[in-house]
Amino acid sequence: MKKLRKLNGFTLEEICEQLSISPSTYTRMEKGETATWTSMIDKICGVYKIEPEELLLSEEKYILINNNQNGGSTTLTGNIINNLSEKVIELYDKMLVEKDIKIADLEKKVSNKI
Repeated sequence: MKKLRKLNGFTLEEICEQLSISPSTYTRMEKGETATWTSMIDKICGVYKIEPEELLLSEEKYILINNNQNGGSTTLTGNIINNLSEKVIELYDKMLVEKDIKIADLEKKVSNKI
């Protein structure tokens, strides 16, 4: 996301203002330390004027697609789509683990109150 932000000429402060989030939250999203961005995918894509699948691409693939939209002849291949699917699955798996941890923590808090 950092590369995407820089390619679009946004400062950290500008993008945070547009997304209504703190710079520390966005920085963690850029570093891949949190999957918070997945709940904001529509808003992020709106700011960058991209489709959700483009958000999951590496810089090289993002530039390739951007060039394609500007008159190039290259299209997304099945390989790129497979890579996107794997990335989405990885992100959802990570979110599921985080959910399980939160549920276990909440269950522990509830059982301590009983």
